[in-house]
Amino acid sequence: MRKTIGIAPVLVAALAACDSVPANAVTRCDSAVKMGAARTDILFVIDDSGSMSQEQQALKDSLYAFIAGLAGTGIQNDFQIGVTTTSVTDFDEQQAEYPASGPFASLSYRVPYPAGRLVAVDPAALTDPALAGKLLFGPPPAEFVGPRILPATSPTLQDDFKANVLVGILGSGKEQPFRAARRALEATGPGAPNEGFLRAGARLAIVFLSDEDDCSESAPPYDATTNDLCHAAATKANLLDPVSDLVSFLDGPIAGEARQPIVAVIAGYDRSTLAPTGCATSFDLPTRYTELLDALGPGRTIRASICEPMFDAALSSIANLLVPQTVPLEGAPPDWHMLVATVTKAGGEVVSCPVAAAGTPEAAAAGAVYTPPLEGGTATVTFQGACTLHRADQADLRLVCAG
Repeated sequence: MRKTIGIAPVLVAALAACDSVPANAVTRCDSAVKMGAARTDILFVIDDSGSMSQEQQALKDSLYAFIAGLAGTGIQNDFQIGVTTTSVTDFDEQQAEYPASGPFASLSYRVPYPAGRLVAVDPAALTDPALAGKLLFGPPPAEFVGPRILPATSPTLQDDFKANVLVGILGSGKEQPFRAARRALEATGPGAPNEGFLRAGARLAIVFLSDEDDCSESAPPYDATTNDLCHAAATKANLLDPVSDLVSFLDGPIAGEARQPIVAVIAGYDRSTLAPTGCATSFDLPTRYTELLDALGPGRTIRASICEPMFDAALSSIANLLVPQTVPLEGAPPDWHMLVATVTKAGGEVVSCPVAAAGTPEAAAAGAVYTPPLEGGTATVTFQGACTLHRADQADLRLVCAG
């Protein structure tokens, strides 16, 4: 969907008195500046340990709500999606291969744990559950050959996405989602395994799905060598990677840009209260997940219960949080003072959005903030406050000309 900034009639009498017309003067009422597409890169980190078959199926069956939510915004959302698993290393800190045992041990796709690499799953898993977790690799030393980065424009987006979340249950029982996410985001440069996943100017979102807590341990002495130790409070507090390390990484430059990612966690939260109770079952308490979400703060985090039979509501909430608020403009207006912004809410209410320039005292209270193009970039308008965009809201920008 492309929104047009309409041009109101221009009074050019004042220009007639000039010896020459300024290069940036608006002299035609039928010219237009258009809203471009906002970029969003979305990383799913999915637990592929032995207890996750049902939850992966529930995620697959709920993905339509997520895709529809991303696509059904009033601002064009140029999103792309990648999936990795929680398997980085095994308990002995060696990068194991899977499937090393079980019904697939004799098949030809025994591969190292992804360790943050984006994965593609054989689409035949959609009709044959026995193939869940069959990762698509080329012959050594090739990387994954299946569709790993899924753009919004792909005609097979939905089927590819549904297949790729079926990462199977043959991964490590030492779930390390924090390490996997960081490795995934650090491996996006030229020649790296996830090249092309993080785009210039793109927002970032990370969605974790696990019935266990994080057990990321990236330095000796590697004491969390059993499942019980991974879950022990003393281990989490004293031996595992500090959660603050991941917070600092996410809040700092990623691939050269400050991205302030949105983070969602579907884990052992109570279905009613979202307290970190482990759903009053044998699920591990999401202690480290909760520490991460609390540190990042409200407005950019969502927590949901993995004990729900379906994840439609959770994924719809995540998609709503991913509605673009900053919109690139295809061309800068000659004078930002001429911009008039409104938002038409889903219920039909039209909200006026006073425009201010970024960095001015008026910007904090404005409904829309204009940022001029910097260092070869594009001009943008950010909606905020009462003009914050939600799904099905329609934004309108007009260039009001004055003589």
